[in-house]
Amino acid sequence: MQIHGIPVKLKLNSTVLMIASFIVSVLVGLILGFAGAGRGVYVTMYTVGMAYLKLLFLLALPLILLNLVSGVMQRVQLQSDRSSPARLCFFHSIAVVGAAILGLAAGGITGSSMIPATFAGFADFGLRWLRPLVPWLLFLSVLIGAAAAKIGPEGEEARRMISSLADVTAFAGTLWLRILPVGLFFLLCPMIGVRGLAVLWPGVKLVLVTAFCCVAYGVLVYGYQLHHCGRDCPMHFLRNFKSVLLQAFAVCSSGSGEGDALRSLWRMGIEEETGRTAWHCGKLLGKTGTVLYLGIACMLAVRYVGMPVSVHSGVGFFVWILLFSMAGMKYRGSGLYCVLVLLFMIGLPMRAAVPLLVFEWLLDGCRSALNSAAAGTGAYLADKLGWMLPMRK
Repeated sequence: MQIHGIPVKLKLNSTVLMIASFIVSVLVGLILGFAGAGRGVYVTMYTVGMAYLKLLFLLALPLILLNLVSGVMQRVQLQSDRSSPARLCFFHSIAVVGAAILGLAAGGITGSSMIPATFAGFADFGLRWLRPLVPWLLFLSVLIGAAAAKIGPEGEEARRMISSLADVTAFAGTLWLRILPVGLFFLLCPMIGVRGLAVLWPGVKLVLVTAFCCVAYGVLVYGYQLHHCGRDCPMHFLRNFKSVLLQAFAVCSSGSGEGDALRSLWRMGIEEETGRTAWHCGKLLGKTGTVLYLGIACMLAVRYVGMPVSVHSGVGFFVWILLFSMAGMKYRGSGLYCVLVLLFMIGLPMRAAVPLLVFEWLLDGCRSALNSAAAGTGAYLADKLGWMLPMRK
């Protein structure tokens, strides 16, 4: 398929199924509402939807923990072998911090979209005994990742096992998201039947704010940085890299277009080895899209259930979001799984995650496109501004 003459590989099956599921869910919900369906019908459907969401969360916890170990391990190895340019790492680190601040600010300024609880009997994630342990498990994952990277050659087998387990759980997450259209139907249909189309507004607001912030951050931050290479550099970069951005948005994964990204960097005059090193560094460190999405989603989810937000809780969100950005995930649904664990940690009810599921494919597309833009911009700047000197020993 081509968009404006640009070849884009679209996974039409998953995209079409999500759109179809959304339309069918809305129509059937409205029909049930007009027909005056009994509460038993709604409760039965909602129970199935909650079962899907609970299984999604149960998969999210080991997925995040294992990928956090893997991500920290890769970061420590990157610094240990000193193969990554120091200025490039600093550039991505500052960009991620800025994205976290913007995401939290945008989510907080947007305001409340509180929808009354439709089915109070399904209000909690359950597993309350596990909630106090999750922060310590996350810190333990960071420690294990750092130890696995520092142990030396004798830990090579353990590192391979950790990376394999992280990839397996991440791929399992993508497989479970393939039946998201079914879970979406059983969640959204009874909510619309009881509350009407008003239940869609929090998700619509989340998509609009996320898309606007991703575009604004890409233009204002990365576009401004590209101006340092020349007045025409932002447009030159966009012309050569827009196919990669469209690919990341279409398939909801920034890791799927690596070959196209490296070819685009080569067309912009960047040597293959240089582009590959800088691209991999950006994919690991430059997760501005994920961080931006996490900040907006967490703040709007808190407002969605009517929980007050204070400066203290905002600082806590900021710290946890930066910690989650260290997870080495590159598959579809990475942002959603991070938000699920974060919502569980702060004790939000399960219904806070429903707006995320309704528009997951759009949110994930925005997140993935900005991640790709971050990695590509970093590679371009590193080559043109001479950042490719390795870290000092």
